[in-house]
Amino acid sequence: MFTDWEVTPLKARLRLPSLVLAFAVIAVSPLVAQSTKTGDRVMVPTLQSADKDLGVQAAEAIRNQLTKQTNIRELVVVPKADINNSLQSSGYSTTEALAPGDAKALATLVRAPQYLEGSVTKTPLGYKIESRLIISRDMTKGQVLPVAQAPKLDDAASQVAKSIKDARRQLPDEETCHNNFAQGKYQDAVNGARAALARNPGANILGMCLAESYDRLHQSDSAIAVAERVRTSDPRNIPALRLLATTYRSRIDSPRPGVSPAELSADTTKLLASLGAMAAADPTNLKLVQDVINTYPQLGRPKDAIPLVKDLLQNNPGDPALLNLAWLVYLNAGDYQSAVDVGTEMTRVDTAAASADYYRRLVAAYGQLNQPQKASEAAALGMKKFPNDPTLALLTANMLYKGGQLQLALDAVNKVLAADPKNSNAYFLKSQIQAGLNQNDELAQTLQTAKQNGVDPGALSQLALKAGSDAYKAGQASKDIADFQRAIRFLQLSDQLQTSADAKFLLGASAFSVGQTATISANEKRSCDLARTARDAFNLASINLPAGGQKYPNEAAQLLTAIPQFTPAVDNEVKRFCK
Repeated sequence: MFTDWEVTPLKARLRLPSLVLAFAVIAVSPLVAQSTKTGDRVMVPTLQSADKDLGVQAAEAIRNQLTKQTNIRELVVVPKADINNSLQSSGYSTTEALAPGDAKALATLVRAPQYLEGSVTKTPLGYKIESRLIISRDMTKGQVLPVAQAPKLDDAASQVAKSIKDARRQLPDEETCHNNFAQGKYQDAVNGARAALARNPGANILGMCLAESYDRLHQSDSAIAVAERVRTSDPRNIPALRLLATTYRSRIDSPRPGVSPAELSADTTKLLASLGAMAAADPTNLKLVQDVINTYPQLGRPKDAIPLVKDLLQNNPGDPALLNLAWLVYLNAGDYQSAVDVGTEMTRVDTAAASADYYRRLVAAYGQLNQPQKASEAAALGMKKFPNDPTLALLTANMLYKGGQLQLALDAVNKVLAADPKNSNAYFLKSQIQAGLNQNDELAQTLQTAKQNGVDPGALSQLALKAGSDAYKAGQASKDIADFQRAIRFLQLSDQLQTSADAKFLLGASAFSVGQTATISANEKRSCDLARTARDAFNLASINLPAGGQKYPNEAAQLLTAIPQFTPAVDNEVKRFCK
């Protein structure tokens, strides 16, 4: 119901101390020192409006109409002069609408147990006033009033005045309920509130006292039923939304016996809906908004936070805090294009937001979008601004690697390792780059250096295993002994770093391939060196294949069976060619 005027105070900051201090110095008007024969005081401050004069005029029209429709024994309308005197003494404008916290402080200052908050707009048909009657002891509790529309401002104000009178009928019963609740008499609070609501079912302030009393009696189903009823008639009723969120969260954290996964999922959906509505109802409370949004990923639904963020941004364009929050939400939800768009706007509005962390995340986002050129550009901008940031430097190297600029990537990662010799991620990236450049000797040395600097041997073993596996596949295609010998070197290194059946089997298979190829070539070339190479390779295969057979039993068995078939020929070659 409330849109523009509810979110306008987002950029405002509460100034409660000035109003509170003013309370001690402002002369009390004759009406403040009211007779015990007068009724409660109601304050009607300036309404929110795009037209500042209209907000002032509407407030005064409501005061006049409310004064006409009531008598002083029933109600005292705080005069405009009292309101303006208090505002001026506190350094506030008398023509601008107050933020919620300031309105509560002013109501307390002028001794008004209730006050109005609302907005007024000029429409093609006249005037529209949206408003809510608030009780001063708790600014979150109020009664949403019917929208007032009329060709004349006074007529719309008259409708609001009548609605205020109707809404106030619940207050004596609500006061009784509140007192019982404060004294711990929750059942008495329930009994009285239920009887009163039977006469006035639309009384939401009283309804929330009933819901909260049910909650204290641990009657969660009844509390939810009443709070949902309040929420239906007032979708932005913060106490109702808060109670619903708390109750649904409790059900999720401590499931009832026999509850099904479908019921838990439904409670989760209701919890998130309540939290989202609560954040939208109080967008000035950035901590609340952050807490709400952080709940979505906690419950495994990060993408469900996106509609809320979009709504907040639409209603508060250019707000730096919300842009930063949206940036993180989009990243967490995996909506990287939206994250890039919001991040660009965020750093335009607030240049200080372009931190090293921002560039790191931006580079990663472009990487997820498979846009290496954009990622490289972002990394370069980040490095220009933060040349000594190691994480950003590593991201730059990674983007150069993904963009196929291997030598530049190697130079960049070497700079990272020069500054931080124990950077495990840098060693992993360097290994990938060297493999791409076919720098096999250098790759082996990098893995050894990484181990000496405390990098996890298991992870290094896997890198060596991959290099060995790639070389083995290359050898199968080329039938070149050099490829298989390269495989053997990396597979031995992998097994030294951390023994594995994979490394053992591939080592044995590579050695067998060397032996097989060398046996044939030795006979053709009458080469002693090749004959000895074949003999040593078959010995190496015989040593490693049994351990590899733990994972690859059939393949290892076939190779072990084949080795004896080559042994006589190899022994004969050694005898013939090695004289």
